[in-house]
Amino acid sequence: MAACAAFKWPIDKEQAAFESGDLQKLSSGTSKGPWGEQVFALELKPAKDVTFPLAPPAKKNAPETFGATLSFAALAAAGVYQITISNPSWIELVQNGAALKNVDHSGAKGCDGVGKSIRFNIGAAPVTLQVSGSADVTVNVSIRPMDPKADTN
Repeated sequence: MAACAAFKWPIDKEQAAFESGDLQKLSSGTSKGPWGEQVFALELKPAKDVTFPLAPPAKKNAPETFGATLSFAALAAAGVYQITISNPSWIELVQNGAALKNVDHSGAKGCDGVGKSIRFNIGAAPVTLQVSGSADVTVNVSIRPMDPKADTN
């Protein structure tokens, strides 16, 4: 799809994984074990029912939106990871009580099935994925390590 070519980097792997329909379903508030390469469908709750470790921006936590948190055990080694989601929700990673700043981000309106892709430099400590501002009750999530010198899949 032409709209998907507007991403700063290729998202072919993420699109294929999201379209497979064979995604593990996870519920908000659960723990997922170690952080690492994985793809899953995250079931969201009404924003008012989610206890976020850090308050998302007010406009991304409106009462009519949906959100979720998902905790992960520590990474084996620090590195740059790409998180891609199926809709344009707000994504934050929380580590050591603070939001991680993204290294880079990309998105493209009209890209069917992929809404946003963000890269974070993540330390070797437990991390919480925080999603807010979603109009959908489920969001597909892809997490994979990146070679910081390459922008290719």
